[in-house]
Amino acid sequence: MIISPPFALLEGLLGSRTDDPRLAELHRAHGLRPPPMFPARDGWDGMGVPEQGWEMAYKATVRVPGRYPSPRVRGRGPVIGHVTKVYITESYPAPLRDGLTVALPEPEARARALDSMVAEYGNLVHVLHRDEESTFEVRYHEDGRFIWYLLTLNERAENDPELLEAATPNARAIPLWPAPDPHEFLPAALRAVKAHQDASGLDGLDFETFDRFEPKAVASWTGNDDADREFRVFAADGGGRVAFWLVHEGLPIERQPVVLFGSEGHVGPVAKDLCDLLYLLAAGVAPFDASMAYTADEDIDERTGPQPELARIAEIHLQRREGRTPKAIVEDAENEYADVRDRVDVLAR
Repeated sequence: MIISPPFALLEGLLGSRTDDPRLAELHRAHGLRPPPMFPARDGWDGMGVPEQGWEMAYKATVRVPGRYPSPRVRGRGPVIGHVTKVYITESYPAPLRDGLTVALPEPEARARALDSMVAEYGNLVHVLHRDEESTFEVRYHEDGRFIWYLLTLNERAENDPELLEAATPNARAIPLWPAPDPHEFLPAALRAVKAHQDASGLDGLDFETFDRFEPKAVASWTGNDDADREFRVFAADGGGRVAFWLVHEGLPIERQPVVLFGSEGHVGPVAKDLCDLLYLLAAGVAPFDASMAYTADEDIDERTGPQPELARIAEIHLQRREGRTPKAIVEDAENEYADVRDRVDVLAR
């Protein structure tokens, strides 16, 4: 028989990192998937056991000194989040702090409250405890029916000076590249993709290879002319742009990671190099679809049929990599180059 975790344990986990071994053990003991990690710093997730009356909310970014901004796994992988809320609903069988239970009548909660308010939908909110770390409240429907207890990690304002001072993540060291050569050639593999695309099309795949690197595309995106020193835009995916990110000194451009600047502000890695990108396209998956599906933890749909000619181009000009699935391609890129988001944030400041 699985027993609900005591409230003292849930309360003690408020504010903890999602890689905390105590969280992993709690999830394991209650049959939950592992605590979440986040591709970007705007992520949110919630997990718990509704039948037992408890749930925890996880955020990738919390505005708390010492925990802001959240670090990445190995400095480049997914973002380590924090527990920011604990919900206790009517199924919770155990007492909470000060012997409170989910049977607490609304008039008694009102009498105990430090302060009270009417929230959205007419809900009645009574704050029972508040300190520097957290706020503990209870909520009722307007007719007095219990909704939940909520324990919330206190966060700073977005313009808090202490937080703003710590807001620049530790980014990898980028080589000091010269200004791009306007006559720089595309790699041979991309020229072959362009020739194939012009001759036969890509069967509805939302990807267009340019005949040369697009100048000033990332500079326009970031408002920073120096951004073009380390990015080379070579294709369009819908309204977005696909680029090499030049992070490895001494490696040719086709062995640099491929990243996406989406049309609606999304930035993220797509493939660890050009060869992986061609195998992604060969599977009938465009960069935007792959990156967005992976970020949302969804299946990566193959929108079109396979494009075997693109795999053949990869094999001729780069390397044979049979068995590379779209998910593996994007996952490997995320694990190594997710910090492109941090880098673009820095360049855009």
